[in-house]
Parts: sequence; structure tokens; C-alpha cells
Amino acid sequence: MLDLAILRGTVIDGTGRPGQKADVGIKGDRIARVGQIGKGEAAHEIQAAGAVVCPGFIDTHCHSDIMALAEPELLPKLMQGITTELLGQDGIGAAPMRQDMVSRWRQYMSGLSGDPPVSWDWSSIGQYMERLAAVHTGPNLAILAPQGNVRMVVIGMDNIPADEARLRAMEDEVRKAMEEGAVGISLGMIYMPCTFSSREELVRLFRVSGRMGGFLVVHVRSGGDRLLESNEEVIAMAREADIPLHISHFKASGRRNWHKMAPALEAVDRAQCEGLDITFDIYPYTAGSTMFLAVLPPWVLEGGVQETLRRLAEPALRDRVRGQILNPPPPKPEGPAWENYAHIVGWENIVISSVESHKNHAWVGRSVAEIAGEQGKDPSETAFDILLEEEGRVGMIIFNMDEENVAMGLRHRLGMICTDGLLGGRPHPRVYGTFPRVLGRYVRQRKDLSLEEAVRKMTSLPARRLGLKDRGVLTEGTAADLVVFDPETVLDRATYENPRQYPAGIQHVIVNGVHSVKDGQFTGKRGGRVFKKGNL
Repeated sequence: MLDLAILRGTVIDGTGRPGQKADVGIKGDRIARVGQIGKGEAAHEIQAAGAVVCPGFIDTHCHSDIMALAEPELLPKLMQGITTELLGQDGIGAAPMRQDMVSRWRQYMSGLSGDPPVSWDWSSIGQYMERLAAVHTGPNLAILAPQGNVRMVVIGMDNIPADEARLRAMEDEVRKAMEEGAVGISLGMIYMPCTFSSREELVRLFRVSGRMGGFLVVHVRSGGDRLLESNEEVIAMAREADIPLHISHFKASGRRNWHKMAPALEAVDRAQCEGLDITFDIYPYTAGSTMFLAVLPPWVLEGGVQETLRRLAEPALRDRVRGQILNPPPPKPEGPAWENYAHIVGWENIVISSVESHKNHAWVGRSVAEIAGEQGKDPSETAFDILLEEEGRVGMIIFNMDEENVAMGLRHRLGMICTDGLLGGRPHPRVYGTFPRVLGRYVRQRKDLSLEEAVRKMTSLPARRLGLKDRGVLTEGTAADLVVFDPETVLDRATYENPRQYPAGIQHVIVNGVHSVKDGQFTGKRGGRVFKKGNL
């Protein structure tokens, strides 16, 4: 007897093929039947007439690394149909970790991944995976080896060139991470200490991962003024390292750069035509989000957050930082990367999304320019004071993109969907609404892409990228990661003003055969697993 039957739904299998009316039967953690299921053949039934039944959605860029331990159900993701997440993004994650660096690292990461009361007692990727597996998360989790963590473990957080001995030690760290189950390596070219790495260092580390079957995930040097050059840079490094390339949260940032979106996508097409295995992901919003520390030039971040705060408290250095924000120095092609958000979009488009202390909670949801105006201060000075007051533990939302460009990226055949979700404070609405927003706004309302194509971008395309052999396509014998949704009502409810709202239209979510969301409500059951490379 089947454990669960999903009856009379429209099966969209994830390949891009047109949907077909069919029943789906689950036994254990597998899809046992796609076809016709008779009355009484299953212990439990879901009536899915008028609904779509498809593979579970795969979030190719998330920041749930620590929240997965503190709130393992990960409801913001599970409730929108996400059954698998990819951790370790942007070159800066939870592992590998040097125990003498934990305090400094978690302070730096707090604006990105939050800082819940979790003990960081692991050192390796393998130990971190064991911690994740022990809490039984809602979605499945796969993990990248963050290049910044690798550098931090070997060198620390200072801008120090890597000699041959250190290069070999970092290669060993990448090799160990891959052996322990990482599916690839990530790089964040605007984040410290990644930004202190030379091209030779990066290529050598990428080559290790590539030779072990991994792929490279990159937050490029610039999504704005140097977008085209930045994409060409990572394409060239991936070719040299002989590793598949995945570009994170593809965008053209800042009005003066919006015209670059089409040529940036053309460069992706060209690289593929020339033989590179290349993909990218994108979220369906016109604002981004990251740690507030990213508004500062890279040299201010050297050595960690405490050194940053010391510099911001020193009048002469503070004046120097303000001067560089107002009049950016010419970029050095291979020097530390800096996306000068204040210069590209203006302080009025940079909104505080999270702070650590209750006394400053009134800043959340307000732009730096607005806070500065109320205080009668210069916006740059206000930004420095916010960082000092909160000891760097601040998140931000940046309004910087054009919706037609977003739609262009969503339509592209090599693009898949991500949340890039930061879970703390008043988060970006993408944390709760990304996948339903694509299905509701860009499929049903705007008709930018077909339902079948949108599902492909959420399922089989990312499954192929991650190397998941039995997920992403709904067919007999594959893993029972499934979503049932109403194509006529599915839509995001999360807004910038009130982001913590679950979407409409997501009716059922099943992870490894576990019925985690039933009739739009969390059942309390978690079916997620931790995936390891070589056992996918």
C-alpha cells in the first residue's frame, strides 16, 4: 500500500514539458507511482484537482547557515515550497572554522546570517554537517566550501599575501572540505577576507574543487559600475581553473548601470557557446540585501570588526573613509574589490533591515538619509555612528535595480531562482516570498515565462547544477520532494514594510516523503537531510 496519494492534480515534472493530469503515489521517501491510483490504494490522500504537483523548489543561494541550527524548521523557506537549500555562500559561511577566530567571525557574519544563541563548536565542514544533521531541518541542505573561511583558517582576517606554504595549506583545506561532502566552492569578491586574495590564489583553490567534481559559485566584484568587467573576470578564472561556474544573484545595480543587463547576459551566452559550463541565479525583486559593513572600503575591514570600529572612531581615518565614499578612488583591476553602494544608489536607497540592540530598533525600516535628516547629520557620518552603536551587527536593504531587467534575467534559459535570504531583523521580503512571487507575478500576471519553464528553473535546472541525481524531476523512483500549489492564487504576501508573511497558494510541501506543510499549515514534521558530495 502507498503511504500517500496526490490525486487528480496537474503534474509539471520539472523538465519544461507541458503539464499532464496524473496521480502521484509516495511510499517511504520515494515517488512510487505517477499515473492512476485507485480508491483505497493509499493510507492517506491529498485531493489536488485544480492544483499543480511538481518537484520541490531548490534555493541555490541562501544564508540559513546559523538559523538552521537555531530554528531548524526554516519555515520562511519551507512554507514557500523550498525543499532544498544551498549553504556556504559568498565565500563566507559557518565552516571551516578556527576556534580562536569564532568570536571575531560571528560578529562579522551577524549582519548577514544573524547571531542566534548557538554554540559554534565545530572546526571542519564535516563537523558542521553533523551538527546540521542532528537537528533534522525542514528542507534538505547542501553546503559549499567558502573560500573566505578557508583563507581565514590558514591566514586570518588580514590583508596578507599567501606564500607557497599557505597556498598549499589552503588547497589542503579545500580538498578536506570536498572529501567531507561540500558540493563546490564559493567566493564573495566584495567580502573580507576573500577580497584580499590574489588571482593565483583563487584559481589554485578553484582547481582543487573542480578536480573533485565541485563547481564555483561567485558573488562578482561589481554588479554595478564594473559589472561587465567583473563577469568576464570570473569567466576567465573558471576557464583557467577548469571548473563549472555559477554567478550569484545576477543583476545590474544602480540606474546608471541598468543598460548593462543585456550585454551581461550576452556574455553568459557567449561563454557557454565557447564551452564553459555556466549558469546563474536571480531573485524577483528590485532591491538587494547584505551586511551594512559592506558600505565601507575594504581597507577599513582588515583585521575584523573590532579593528573596523577602532578606525571609525578615529577622526582622521573617519574623514578618509567619508572622502572615499564621496569620491571613490579608481579601482585596481586585481586589488581589493569595493561596491560603493552609497555612491551608486545614494543613502536614500539604503535601508537598515536589522540591528542587534533594542534601543536602536527604531532605525529598522528607515533609510540612512532619513535617519541622518532626523539627527541633522551627514549621511556618511550617520552610517559610521550606526555601525559603532551596533558594533557592526547591522543588515541593510539596497534599492538598486530595474524590474524589466529582473524580468529579462528571469526569462534567460541559464538562470535559476534564489532567495539570497537574510533571516534576521525586518528581512527583505524575498526571504518569505521569492518562489511564489515568480509563479504569481512573473508567470500568471506579467506572463514573462510559462509555468512549466518557471518550474524547470526552480527544480531540474538547479538539481543538475548541484549534482542531485534523484531530485528536481518528478518521476517514479526519485526522491519524494514535492510541492502542491494553486496556480490561480499562488503569490507572495511579504512586503518591505511587513516581510514576515507566508505566501498564498502553497498548499502542501513534502520533503523525503514527510508531509511538512498540509493545507498551508506546518505540520510540525521535518524531513530534511544534509547532502554530501558523492552521496547525492
